[in-house]
Amino acid sequence: MGKLTLTEFDQLLRGALHNLNRKKDVVNKLNVFPVPDGDTGTNMYLTLKTAVEEVDKKMPQNLKDFGKALCEGALIGGRGNSGVILSQILKGFFESLDALETVDTVRFATALMAASKVAYHAVIKPVEGTILTVVKAVATKAVVISTYEKDFIKFFKDLLDESRISLAKTIDLLPVLKEAGVVDAGGQGFVFLIEGGLNVLKGEKIVEGVQKSFEEEIEQMDKTYSISGKLEYRYDTVILLSGVNIDTGKVNEDLTEFGDSIVVAKAQELTKVHIHSNNPHKVLEYLVQIGNIKDAKIEDMQAEVDEFLKEKQVHNVSVESSLPFSIISIAQGEGFKKIFLNLGVETVIDGGQTMNPSINDILTAITLCKKDFVVVMPNNSNIILAAQEAKKLAKTKTVEIIPTSNVVQAIPAILSFNTEGTFEENMSNALKMLETSHSVSITYSIKKTQLNGLKIKKGDVIGMLDEDIVSKGKNPAEVITNMIKDKNGIFKDAEFIGIYFGKETKAEDTEAVAKAFKEHFPEVEIDIIDGGQPYYYYLISIE
Repeated sequence: MGKLTLTEFDQLLRGALHNLNRKKDVVNKLNVFPVPDGDTGTNMYLTLKTAVEEVDKKMPQNLKDFGKALCEGALIGGRGNSGVILSQILKGFFESLDALETVDTVRFATALMAASKVAYHAVIKPVEGTILTVVKAVATKAVVISTYEKDFIKFFKDLLDESRISLAKTIDLLPVLKEAGVVDAGGQGFVFLIEGGLNVLKGEKIVEGVQKSFEEEIEQMDKTYSISGKLEYRYDTVILLSGVNIDTGKVNEDLTEFGDSIVVAKAQELTKVHIHSNNPHKVLEYLVQIGNIKDAKIEDMQAEVDEFLKEKQVHNVSVESSLPFSIISIAQGEGFKKIFLNLGVETVIDGGQTMNPSINDILTAITLCKKDFVVVMPNNSNIILAAQEAKKLAKTKTVEIIPTSNVVQAIPAILSFNTEGTFEENMSNALKMLETSHSVSITYSIKKTQLNGLKIKKGDVIGMLDEDIVSKGKNPAEVITNMIKDKNGIFKDAEFIGIYFGKETKAEDTEAVAKAFKEHFPEVEIDIIDGGQPYYYYLISIE
């Protein structure tokens, strides 16, 4: 195979997606820190899945439109650092191809090099020993071998070999990888993407699993509601037709004139049709011309959504903020969500460990904010890059990202805001607060590893000071007591310590922890608050 066309590119991407889906758990387990947030493989998979779904929606007829649809899907679906970087790799690659209809190995190599450059540019402080390193190595190798290798199967075999060699080197490029004894997770995900593409070139058939039933498909579609509460299409319509010669493909295509979420399924003489539309009577008028209508059901989805939002608002209303800007915060746990709403945060996006919101989730929230200036608190280091990309896409708002790496960092930052200060002054104050405050996270280890001189076993309770694991033990109280002894100065110098207990934390443990803090630091104001967060026994703010 000497050239790739639209068809081959489509197969390549689907093969890559299929292979990553099979092996995403392998990627997830490569997480350096043994905390329950290994989601690199899942983030890369969901990003590419959204990209392929956009291709299916747009049905492009040429390679340029294919690349455009794929990149748009990856951009809106990009989640986590690895997913956002993958979206930039695709962007650089397909923009480089411009209007070509066929691609040889030379142009493929050139596009890979462009992809590497765009991905590096997207990361504020690129680090070697990551997916960026693997992509660059593969692109460099591609440029060399494309001068003599014209067959894409042999070409891809060489690229796969190079990706594995480069991945193996990541362990020596980043000290934290070497100490943990793992290669880079994002780099491994990229290797699996190349491997999946090669599998398809070699003739592997992609089996996507059991086909969803008509009912399953429409149930999934009908779960999707507009964040703003306004639906593009109001009525959910399901029609049962009888007729022998009904062309389901033509019906599907014709119905796009009336709405979306179209499903057409035929079984012998019966055909089921599902569509979201604003004019169900026109749908019926069309269908009655091609078959006999045996049954029809029309539901007003807008009324359902209005009722849903009405009930939700009773429990999820934010305090009206007097600040001249809107605040968006990302959080998990009912306790933290209530805290943020009470602090005047306009929108709380559900997300955090193991569940990173997409670029589009953040962009949508920005767009719907009431004020022209918007502050976003990612509250997770793996969400910051997605927030920065959402900022670039927000054309109607002035957006600033306060790079909070956990939820307790966001609270003092928000409290530092002053109604009389300018937007710039408030941003500066919040950043200074991040520099002077500390946070402690108490969670559990999901695997055996060694970090910072600590030999950690699966199931150990571990304590993190800011971004570093500094303590381990059998229970949260023991770990916190050890941290109090080892990091006495940080706690002693604090004016306020906020202890937020998690969803699974026992009441007696919280009492023991509070007692330990009060005994050691009687002069420090200490609050015990229900955060309701998953995965973490305690999140502690030190101000």
